[in-house]
Amino acid sequence: MTKPFLRRAMPLFAALLLAVPAAAQDSGDGLYAFTQDYEPAPALWRLSDEDTTLYLLGTFHALPRGFEWRSAQLDAIIEEADVLVVESSDFGAEPDAIDVDAKLTARLQRRLPTSSRLSAPGAARWRQLVAMSGHDFVSIDSMPLLLGLLTMGMTGGGPDTSSPLYGVETVLEREFLSRDRPILTIEDSGGVMYSLLRLDNSELVGELEAKLSDWDGKSLGHFFNTDYVEETGDAYWVEEHNWARGVVADDFDMGFGDGPIGQAFDFNLLARRNADWAAWLEARLAVPGTALVAVGSGHFEGEESLLAMIERRGLVAERID
Repeated sequence: MTKPFLRRAMPLFAALLLAVPAAAQDSGDGLYAFTQDYEPAPALWRLSDEDTTLYLLGTFHALPRGFEWRSAQLDAIIEEADVLVVESSDFGAEPDAIDVDAKLTARLQRRLPTSSRLSAPGAARWRQLVAMSGHDFVSIDSMPLLLGLLTMGMTGGGPDTSSPLYGVETVLEREFLSRDRPILTIEDSGGVMYSLLRLDNSELVGELEAKLSDWDGKSLGHFFNTDYVEETGDAYWVEEHNWARGVVADDFDMGFGDGPIGQAFDFNLLARRNADWAAWLEARLAVPGTALVAVGSGHFEGEESLLAMIERRGLVAERID
C-alpha cells in the first residue's frame, strides 16, 4: 500500500495515523516485532558556503516505538545547529497561508460523491474497497479522490505499530525546543494539501474505474499493488532498516502506478516540492549560521530528488556520513 510513502515522505498526512486507535495499531502482537543488529547511521548531506552550513537529513515521519536511528554524528549536528527546518510543524514560526479546512469544507459541499461518477459495477467495487479499509464509506466517498485514496492507503487494511509519536521530526522538535532553538518550516503545508484537494477531474475517476475493474478484490493491498505480499517481522520494516543503515535507493515508488493518479501524486508531492525546496535552500545560504534540515527520506531518491534539484542549481550537497 502507501505505508512507505506515509512514513517517509508526507508528515501532513502522517497525523492520520494518530486517528487510528492505539489498540488497532498494536493489534499485531508479535507479528511486527523487529531486531536491529547494526549501529544506526542514517544518510546525511552538507550544503555550505563560507558562513552557512545546511545539514540535510532524510527522515521517517512515523516509526515503531523503540526503533533506533540516531548516530553520534547526527547527535553532534543537533548540538551544533542553530535552527531546525522541517516540512510541517505545530511549532513553526510562520503559520500556513492557506486555510485548508475552509477550502476542503467548501469543496465537499459542492462535490459529487465518487460513487456517483463511477459505473454501477465500479461503484460496487468502490464500496467493497472502502469497506476493506475500515473507513466510513460516506466520508471517503465524499472526499476529493486523491485525498480519499491516500487516506485509505495509509490507515486502512491492517495493524501498524508505527506512529508519528516516535517519528524523527517529533524527536527533533523535542530536542530543539528543550534547547530553546527555533523551528522553521520549509513550505506552506496548506498549499501542499490544497494541491491535492483541487485535483478531482474525470481523468482521475476514469483511472479509478479501470483499477477497480482490474482489482482481484482480495485485499486493499492488492488494489494499490498487484504484487502485494503481506510482510511481518523485520521484512515489514525493511525500508526503515535500510534508511537507518544509510542506504539511499536509486528510485522512490509511491505505489500509485504511472497513470494519471500516480502522475498527480508524483508531481504535487515530490517533484514540485523538491524544486521549491532546492530554491529555499539556495536562498537560505544567504543567512549565516547552521541549520539542520530534516525532510522525508523519499525526497532524496529518484531522478527528481531534492539532491537532483540542488545540483540543477549549480550547487552540491556533499554526503558526509
